[in-house]
Amino acid sequence: MLNTLENGVKDTLQTVSRLSKEVFAPRASQIDRENRFPYENYQVLQEHGLLGLVIPKDYGGVGGDSFLMGEVIREIAKGDGSTANTFNMHCTVINILKEMANEEQKRRLFSDVVNEGKLFASLTSEPTSSLRGNFRPSTIAKRVESGYIVSGTKHFASLSSAADYFNTLALIEGTDFVEDGLIMLTIPRTTLGITVDETWDAMGMRGTASNTVHFKECFVEERNAIGEPGDAIRKNVSDGYAYGFGAVGIGLAEAAMEFTVNYAQNTTFKPDTNSISHYPTIQQHVAEMAIEIEKAKYLLRQAAYVRDHGTLDERVLPVTVAKYVGTETSIKVTDMAIRVCGGKAYMRNFPLERIHRDARAGMVMPPNNDKCLEIIGKTKLDIDVNGGWLSKDKK
Repeated sequence: MLNTLENGVKDTLQTVSRLSKEVFAPRASQIDRENRFPYENYQVLQEHGLLGLVIPKDYGGVGGDSFLMGEVIREIAKGDGSTANTFNMHCTVINILKEMANEEQKRRLFSDVVNEGKLFASLTSEPTSSLRGNFRPSTIAKRVESGYIVSGTKHFASLSSAADYFNTLALIEGTDFVEDGLIMLTIPRTTLGITVDETWDAMGMRGTASNTVHFKECFVEERNAIGEPGDAIRKNVSDGYAYGFGAVGIGLAEAAMEFTVNYAQNTTFKPDTNSISHYPTIQQHVAEMAIEIEKAKYLLRQAAYVRDHGTLDERVLPVTVAKYVGTETSIKVTDMAIRVCGGKAYMRNFPLERIHRDARAGMVMPPNNDKCLEIIGKTKLDIDVNGGWLSKDKK
């Protein structure tokens, strides 16, 4: 017999699977073509209480752990990659708040999610600072009485068209090093001086609304400063994003395989009376796809366990491996799907070409896959990884 917790997980996954197939997937092509945020999908997620997936039950949320978060993101990605990618960002910010915020901040912000459906965006990337090397933001937070004045520009800000809060990394004015002065600010969208520039027009993940956000002398109250300066590095909060991106990649790969299997089982070329699923070459491709997906799922679940039960240092390697393998798997599997499905894979009235484009985004999501390999190599060589991909900046 499943215990109560297991029943809750099973029910949640069944609900998400149904929504993904019946609601998100039918809308995905339209959202992609219109290059817009999937507002209606998030309304559905709110109606089912899923925006609070990782919020603890004490604050009114579902109380989901890393395993459940990964499985939900994977299921959503089968229907629409953009919804899954942005949902990962929202959930990861909440996980960061769980780890870094004080009690008043948790009660206030988590209540906004559970009761009002508020969304969180993560603003880290900048036009002038790369996450490939030592990250040093040019967005500056100037200390003033009762808060900060923030000025700067962030780009690739997923959810920026829809988010109610911008979880923003900035450097405190006058500090020399990131580990001393990197401050995390949860900035309400209504703050004066914020401008969202609709710049997002990408190859894939077109519904993520990953626009450019400008801060011009925005006053942010002290109560919206999360943790102490440098905590984002000391607590290695960045690994949450990587974990979710791995889950997105696997979900996209599974969607590509489902399309491929359906195509192979229902396509016959005369004079053969059997479907092409009987061809040894097709069987080999499908087998290879299945093996790649199963490997990635195993690594993702291993990472989920270590995220919830391991130390900060212990979780760096499995999470980075899961991100790298999950995103690379999405690319490999969609390529194999095109080999099987041929011309249909190029037609925009079928989902495979969109899945193929969405899959390409995973390799550049932070930490990008070159950075993943660097982190994995350093870990194996017993070299300090400096808080994951938010590297320390002492030169």
